[in-house]
Amino acid sequence: MYFNTSDAAKDYYNSYARHTGFSIRIDTSRESKKANEKTKYIYVCQKAGVNKKEKVADDGPITEKKIVRQRRSDYVDRTHCPACMIVRKTSPGHWEVVNFEREHNHECLRKFSLTKYLKSHRDIPAEEKEFIKLLHGCCITTTRAYQIMAELYGGIENCLYTEGDAKNLRVEYRAEYRGKDVKAALEYIEELKKKDPEFYYSYTLDEFDRVENMFWVDGAARRAYELYSDCLSFDTTYLTNAYNMPCAPFIGIDRNGITIQLGCGFLRNEKTEGFVLLFTEFKKAMGGKDPTNIISDQDIAMKAAIAEVFVSSVHRNCRWHIMENARKTMGPFLDSKGDGKQELADDFKDCIDNSFTLAEFEQKWQAFLDKYELNNDERFQHLYDMRHCWIPEYFMHCFFPFLQTIARSEGFNAVLKRYVNPKNSILNFVQQYKKIEQRIFSKQDLQEAATATKVPHYLTGHPMEHQMKKAYTRRLFNVFQHELQLSSSYYVVRVEGDDLIDVVPYRHCPDLLYGTRTFRVMSSRVEGLYSCTCCKFERDGVLCCHILKVFDALVVREVPDRYILPRWSVEPVVDSGVEIAANEPLQEAQITDHGKHVIRYSSMCTNFNKIVRPFIADDEGYAIVSKQVSALQSKLVALGKRRASSVLPGLECEQVDIE
Repeated sequence: MYFNTSDAAKDYYNSYARHTGFSIRIDTSRESKKANEKTKYIYVCQKAGVNKKEKVADDGPITEKKIVRQRRSDYVDRTHCPACMIVRKTSPGHWEVVNFEREHNHECLRKFSLTKYLKSHRDIPAEEKEFIKLLHGCCITTTRAYQIMAELYGGIENCLYTEGDAKNLRVEYRAEYRGKDVKAALEYIEELKKKDPEFYYSYTLDEFDRVENMFWVDGAARRAYELYSDCLSFDTTYLTNAYNMPCAPFIGIDRNGITIQLGCGFLRNEKTEGFVLLFTEFKKAMGGKDPTNIISDQDIAMKAAIAEVFVSSVHRNCRWHIMENARKTMGPFLDSKGDGKQELADDFKDCIDNSFTLAEFEQKWQAFLDKYELNNDERFQHLYDMRHCWIPEYFMHCFFPFLQTIARSEGFNAVLKRYVNPKNSILNFVQQYKKIEQRIFSKQDLQEAATATKVPHYLTGHPMEHQMKKAYTRRLFNVFQHELQLSSSYYVVRVEGDDLIDVVPYRHCPDLLYGTRTFRVMSSRVEGLYSCTCCKFERDGVLCCHILKVFDALVVREVPDRYILPRWSVEPVVDSGVEIAANEPLQEAQITDHGKHVIRYSSMCTNFNKIVRPFIADDEGYAIVSKQVSALQSKLVALGKRRASSVLPGLECEQVDIE
């Protein structure tokens, strides 16, 4: 036999070895001194030769320093097996088999499914390496990726390699950027900047030229901040990278109520100077504009930095973090489980959540302390001393739409964890961050399409419902509809004519926040001004059911324009459309060539398995499949010869029956 290349000879002998039940390796090779290239290869059975003898220590008694824990591992017992194949290069592109030894001096594996565990048969094909790398880039776990590959093979027993091989491949991918990760990440960011002129990034180095802080934000986020700077969520407690640098995402809310990215950074440490540097870069990227309101976790360094950089912002601490820190000292004291604790937990929650004025909070707090004899408890005194940072009543007139915690940041970090493995590199993180942004854009487009193309179910015949359908995005319209429904749970009592009206529930409002409480609405119909003691419009930017009930009583048929915030408007404030020339051809987005290659390869593997698997068991079916595979191989080899740019190593000789 002869082959075009030495690799083709090795592949053929390795295929023969797998069908026979043994593994191969290269024993020796000879290099031509004139041509400076290999001219001879000897492929032998894995059990050829002898095992190396273990060295026996003869340098004195064993001491504690000499004791090294040895890994327990099995090994291949070499038996001087004579089986081999020798190929020699006789002319350019011509490798001839000059010697072939068939017989072994040991038992070969009889079960074909076990041969994939032999060393020379555990190689992952190049196409599948690319596919696994693609899955790795989508943050699919190694186990799931291997399941996908096994499915393409028609079962794990048919897969050419093991899950361990796939794991080792992932380790190789991570090791590619070890030592050059930050440089690669900065190069990737620079490429993004070339595509997006408004892309902004900065970083600082320490005395050892290591990245200390890093921040980046793209043009889309900078434009979005102009519209949605009224509320910002910031948190660093949920994710770190391979270098234990906390991730610091800036999170906002768009007009559809969707969490959006407004920039991201990494910190070497969480000290005040680190936060000051990060916030300064953020503010610089955003044209020097402070966020109107910002909510963050409870961190002294972060609080000091926000006060120093965002001087005009209202800063609020996350209530959830406050309570979690309190539980570390109180233990299960505030838990609702256990004898006598349910009532205490309910009263505490009522004091915090169901107070609408500072006076009401103060009255409930003191009543709570008196009832449970906690006036001298330092833990509750500490919570009270910092009440202006987290108690909702102190922020009733501040815009924190639909949140009292950093749930936006927590939710975004949960998404990050699905996309990013903490063991991965900074480069991988930046790439995945970009993919998350694309996912958010897709969600925004979906919401806008629903608003533009679908008609909601109207729940009432009120003209305001039709008005707000045209004014609000679909999600905000649903919020408005909910409030409009709740208004039917109330009746009005005029206290001072039309200027001061109490809105009283018939029994109780289905919304737990409102309950059985009576709310007071102050109105000035002439000036078109309305306000409610629940402060929902100030907090969420949407009118409450109490003002809507007053509108009904005062025969106000349309919501005044001042109560329709542009940030919730269905009309896009920034025109992102593209003007198309009259004769310009329109092209749809298409999958990349690499993507087509992966899909075609997966499809062919799956289809081939479906076709041949039912017929492999009998000899006639196997013969037909083998004949067609050989014919296909010949055609592909001929195709490769016609394409000078693509060389496909193939067999150009008589075919031998491996069996």
